[in-house]
Amino acid sequence: MKLKVSLFVATIAIALTGCTDPGAPPPTTSPSATSTAEPTLTAEPTPDPTDTVTSTATASPTATRTTTVTSSPTDTPTTTPTATPTPTTTVTSSPTDTPTPTPTATPTTTVTSSPTDTPTPTPTATPTPTPTATPSPTVTPTVTPTPTPTPTPTGSLANLARVPWDGGPAYWARFPGAAKLNNPNLFPISVYYGKPEHAAQLKDIGVNVYQNAEHDGSSMTSITDTGMLVIAGKEWSRAEVGSNPGVVGWDTYDECDMLGLGCDGATYAQNLQQMQDKVAQIHGFNDGRFAFANYSKGILGTYWAPGLMDDFMSAVDAASVDNYMYARADLQDELNRTPSWPQGAITATSAAYGWQVDQMRSFQSSPGVHPNWIFVESAKPFLNDVNDRTITPEQMEGAMWSGIIHEARGISIFQHNNNGQAGFGTYSLVQAPADRKAKIKVALAGIQALAPVLNTQSYVWNAGAAGTDTMLKAKDGSAYLFAGIGLKGSTGSKTFTLPAGVTGTQVEVVGENRSISVQNGKFTDSFANEYTHHVYKVTI
Repeated sequence: MKLKVSLFVATIAIALTGCTDPGAPPPTTSPSATSTAEPTLTAEPTPDPTDTVTSTATASPTATRTTTVTSSPTDTPTTTPTATPTPTTTVTSSPTDTPTPTPTATPTTTVTSSPTDTPTPTPTATPTPTPTATPSPTVTPTVTPTPTPTPTPTGSLANLARVPWDGGPAYWARFPGAAKLNNPNLFPISVYYGKPEHAAQLKDIGVNVYQNAEHDGSSMTSITDTGMLVIAGKEWSRAEVGSNPGVVGWDTYDECDMLGLGCDGATYAQNLQQMQDKVAQIHGFNDGRFAFANYSKGILGTYWAPGLMDDFMSAVDAASVDNYMYARADLQDELNRTPSWPQGAITATSAAYGWQVDQMRSFQSSPGVHPNWIFVESAKPFLNDVNDRTITPEQMEGAMWSGIIHEARGISIFQHNNNGQAGFGTYSLVQAPADRKAKIKVALAGIQALAPVLNTQSYVWNAGAAGTDTMLKAKDGSAYLFAGIGLKGSTGSKTFTLPAGVTGTQVEVVGENRSISVQNGKFTDSFANEYTHHVYKVTI
């Protein structure tokens, strides 16, 4: 029994020697490709772009205020990228080389003892390695370094006040019937009483609105199908106009601020009442179109519509004014009697057109409460005095820009002509010598090209160039300074001062293929004639 017990104990002891030590760590498992953790990449912050709080003009038709606030590039925190951990590469084990078995010599058979047969070693089977999936190399993410910022313009016009806004997108949004006029890429350039059959020719020269159209039996669509817009006069019935989206407004009366002309009242008060009644009728149509009127000498502040001009202005949704300063000789005497006219100033100048826009705004309870347009003649506007004149294309261009610089939100062109000169007809935009039409076309194209800028709200800024009129606007990171000669201003060299927020060192003279260096925030340019104007573009 003892022997059996001893053998049993010995057997148990031998068996236990083959067990794994419970304290030994388990074998480490090689991570598979899919278990390799992708290093977490700290995202690089993108530098903040220039914040733009958004405003047209236009005159610009009430624009959403556009104030450019540019962050200094140095304010963008540079985030130190979290170091990218080198991923643990899963080592694909080379298959364990099958050891070449040491050949065991074939035993010489010795008869002597029955040898223990040395077994012919069974070759260890070369294990077909379980293909550890060649890990798709864990791609070490390429951390895009924070780019060295291209110097973002560091200037700003945010500290400047804004000019009261005539019209603008918010204003025109009140008139859904005028949706096509509420276009930031369109600056209104109208023709007064154009012939419907001239629509294509007028469009080609740069006109985009009929401010009333001759009612000659043509259909309204014969005009609007060309892409032209129309402010329809009282000759056109509501049935003829219908829901045509190209008709954006209704005209009321012409020069109702003077007796015996557009309105038939015996007094100015009666004329005013007639105007107010007409506007009420238009609003009663409920077609979303605005009421428009053209005024004249009432804005002089003398004996036309005395004490009532502010009421005439507030009666309508938009207005224009016509006093043909270049062509009409007797206006010099009229203006000399006007209290707000600078004594000694010449009427036959471009600056006299900008002055008229100022006068319109002065009769608005809040300057800019609605858009104002300025009339400019394109020849000799049915005048008969021996001293009356025909405007030149250069003067016409200067007059239009003077009106715009003084915040006109549209241009109205009086094209009817009686100068009797060769090559001219009654309709001087389409019936005029070819070289003259070509110059006018270039001038109108220059205005239209800047429509996106003109249809923004202006900044209050005095550029400091004596004898000039200027207007400051901003668009897409650039400031635009518009300049012309003012009333009583002289021609020659002018030095302009830019706002402190403008950082550009070169001024582009728009449309003239030249630039000017900025030195200490100033630049100098020349003005050859009283109608000369320039547009300057500089990085903010």
